[in-house]
Amino acid sequence: MILEIAKLLVRLRAYWASIRGLREFIDDYPFDEIALKALKGRDAVYPFGEIATYGSAVLGSGVYDKRGFPRFKTLDNSIILLPPAFTPKRLEKMAELLREPTFMDVNLEGSLGGFKVSMPIVVGSMGSTSIASKFSLEIARAAAKAGIVMGIGENVATVRGYSRRYTRGHPSFKERLMAYLTNVDKYGGVVIQQNVEDAYDELWNKVYSDKDVEPYIEEGLIGFEIKMGQGAKPGLGGVIKIPREEAIRLKAKYHFEIDPEKVKDKFITRYSVPGTYTEDILRGMIRFMKTAYPRARIWIKLGPYRDVDRVISIAHEEGAHAVVIDGKEGGTGMAPSVAMKDLGYPTIVALKKIHDARKLGIMDTSLLLAGRLYNGSHVVKAVALGASGAYMARPFLIAAMVKGEKGVLNYIEAVKEEMQMLVSALGKYDIREVNTEDVAAIDRGIAEMFGIPYVYSPSF
Repeated sequence: MILEIAKLLVRLRAYWASIRGLREFIDDYPFDEIALKALKGRDAVYPFGEIATYGSAVLGSGVYDKRGFPRFKTLDNSIILLPPAFTPKRLEKMAELLREPTFMDVNLEGSLGGFKVSMPIVVGSMGSTSIASKFSLEIARAAAKAGIVMGIGENVATVRGYSRRYTRGHPSFKERLMAYLTNVDKYGGVVIQQNVEDAYDELWNKVYSDKDVEPYIEEGLIGFEIKMGQGAKPGLGGVIKIPREEAIRLKAKYHFEIDPEKVKDKFITRYSVPGTYTEDILRGMIRFMKTAYPRARIWIKLGPYRDVDRVISIAHEEGAHAVVIDGKEGGTGMAPSVAMKDLGYPTIVALKKIHDARKLGIMDTSLLLAGRLYNGSHVVKAVALGASGAYMARPFLIAAMVKGEKGVLNYIEAVKEEMQMLVSALGKYDIREVNTEDVAAIDRGIAEMFGIPYVYSPSF
């Protein structure tokens, strides 16, 4: 089918060029995009336009355009770390250890969103998509053993089952949860998303009253995450193609483009709604959660919204433990191509929102950054500019695809060592000591944005 489409596109291009005589114009014009929509209709709204990729691809907004030029500024192409020659804190560490310190002496431990953690990275909440489900247990076990927080995303219990499997080969919600909790030691915790459809089944109530989970709630290892958006599709709900028999089972809870029982299609498109919020609704939800689930940590997950500052303020005022801001590069599920291209702002702008909140004195709420973060440099730069840590998803999926649980553990260990090396190079031995003196910009606009040095300035 793909080969046939490719041949058709070649013929259409040649035909159009023969009429217009404008080959250079044709090369720049989005001919393939239009032709694919003509061929596939609504399916072409999503990347590839193929049923097989709905929920089985690891996608996010691209940083580069078709010519290879950056579409926007990132932590990689705009910000650098500035190591000093004089390192008084290294001298302090030497006096403490009675030897010359190494990067392995850098402390990454701390508190994140109400949890004690071994390092400031989080496995972002991945939902019920096929790819996230397939590798969920390997990721859960590895995250617990590494002592980092893990999220469980929306729709898992509703689509895959709470305690028993609804779909063959896919772990239930509780399997994913217990794979983490039964491997956790002294660090970590789990945050659980509940979207509108999950709320129909009272997911948080089930978890909070589950006798198997009770000991871990008592230990302070459970949190609940309000999902207000995702970087790749802020303001939009989830979408996935699912088998017809599964659609029939879920028709009372989700919106379907057609009644699954009235058609013979093998796959049906399932939609989940984004949820509706106002300032009062969010305040009320946090207050309800504190009353109904007093032993659970409260997290809020945001997309790249223009009014993020208000959400952070409300979360802080109402006592939420953490706010995650996801830049437009973020996302592991299926999002419309136009959403990934044009909705929301880049991750570096999300970091500016965090930076501004810190300047206003919001210090005791964990503020996490998400969106195409995948190495130790990203984490250290984010922390230096005010973030409490990094919230990642795709890297853990890719690592699990490469080498299962061991691959995830290897990846975490590598990022840990990168962070320790960089913090040590900055002459510091606790990541919490990293701040704006440790960063500079190679872009004038970014320098002005964060109030940090511009390295090409005559006064630098």
